Amino acid sequence: MPSEPPGTRPGRDIVLVHGGWHGGWVWERLVPHLRAAGHRVHTPTLAGLGDRAAELNPQVGWQTHVDEIEQCVQAHCLGAATLVGHSYGGSIITGVADRIPTRIARLIYLDAVIPVDGVAGLAGFPPERQAAMLAGAQAQGGLGVPPPDPSIWGFDSGTPEHRYLQQRLTPHPLKAMTDAPRISGRWLSVPRKHYLLAAGPPASRFARLHAERAGDPAWTTGLVAGGHEMMWTHPQELSAALLALASGPD
Repeated sequence: MPSEPPGTRPGRDIVLVHGGWHGGWVWERLVPHLRAAGHRVHTPTLAGLGDRAAELNPQVGWQTHVDEIEQCVQAHCLGAATLVGHSYGGSIITGVADRIPTRIARLIYLDAVIPVDGVAGLAGFPPERQAAMLAGAQAQGGLGVPPPDPSIWGFDSGTPEHRYLQQRLTPHPLKAMTDAPRISGRWLSVPRKHYLLAAGPPASRFARLHAERAGDPAWTTGLVAGGHEMMWTHPQELSAALLALASGPD
């Protein structure tokens, strides 16, 4: 269930924004822990992905996804929301907070992208991978970037986890990767910003973003057990980290 109706029970609104090639399904092992603590948890699937893969079209881009999460906050969150962005989802929660900073209590980046104004998300990958992603998209009609093999996140071929992810991952909208996001900097006014890095293995490609924020008084940083798919492999440990942050003052 993507969202709970406003006012169903006390607690805070937590919006979990999945990463590239994924869908709201990726949070299914984590959500029960957060709801058991009394929070309202929303797990929207972004357009063109997951169970909305049939909606993929040339217009689905970064701004589409920002608009959707903004609408989720406005429609389903009682007060200031906690936004959690995993991987590509970090770019989306930044865009939302840049639009409506007063509706956001905290931003939690979970092994995630922090976008730079005017720089496409595709630029965050090594050149050889950028080329492979573009070639893969063109080979499939130019709409979506085919998902990577789950082995890049530490799942050995032939294991149940590898098979499950291989079945669930869907192409990521190409436009969402090539769009150059417009970020004004208003998101920096959100009072609480946190960066949680996957401890690995495998080693996270986001270690630099985490290190840059360590020691910055405007941020708190930490490590969470597991690799990039920690919400799937270590839901209990991740829920403890998120609950500790979400339970702080607004």
